[in-house]
Amino acid sequence: MLEVMLTYLPPPWGECESKAPESGYFPTYSVTACRIDCETRYIVENCNCRMVHMPGDASYCTPEQYKDCAEPALAKLSASEISNCMCRTPCNMTRYNKELSMVKIPSKTSARYLEKRFNKSEKYITDNILVLDVFFEALNYETIEQKKAYEVAGLLGDIGGQMGLFIGASILTILELFDYAYEVLKDRLMDLLGSDEEDENHAEDVSSCDPLPNHSESISHTVSVPLQTTLATLEEIAC
Repeated sequence: MLEVMLTYLPPPWGECESKAPESGYFPTYSVTACRIDCETRYIVENCNCRMVHMPGDASYCTPEQYKDCAEPALAKLSASEISNCMCRTPCNMTRYNKELSMVKIPSKTSARYLEKRFNKSEKYITDNILVLDVFFEALNYETIEQKKAYEVAGLLGDIGGQMGLFIGASILTILELFDYAYEVLKDRLMDLLGSDEEDENHAEDVSSCDPLPNHSESISHTVSVPLQTTLATLEEIAC
């Protein structure tokens, strides 16, 4: 025999099952346990009894119930294309590959030995004596494990590789993009705040200035006043 340990992936990568049946008849999950559990529930629901090999607390089917209900119901369940007994492969399974070899005994040497030991004839020994040896083919085991073909790390690595190949992008480039966006937003906010402050200062300057006289009055005033008196400060001229 050769021991082989199989490991499969659960959904969405694979289609294996690791939870034991909800009925509690079997402590671990296997295809055989799932099938027997499903058949037991189906026979109990339809015939109010269970077959001899089925687990549970229901009473055993009588010969009449076997003939009239249990066997036809079980045959119908097995023949139905859309069956409720959909048993997936277990996620962890141990399998033993068997090899059978045999040889006819006794040989001439062993015949003489067995004749003396058991005090029987060679024909009797050939017809009634069997030597059976069960052993492992090798003192190791084989492991077959199902793995994800494409993981998140591989996806991110492929995206980064394509970006680096076609647009020369890297992690530094992404950081530079964030820095550029930050600087643009900062400048726009500063411009908005600066424009608001300028509008406020301009409104204060306009409110502090004296109202301008009439044009005709200013002309007559400048004619009657000397040139030195017409000079004013920079603030008055601005006003």
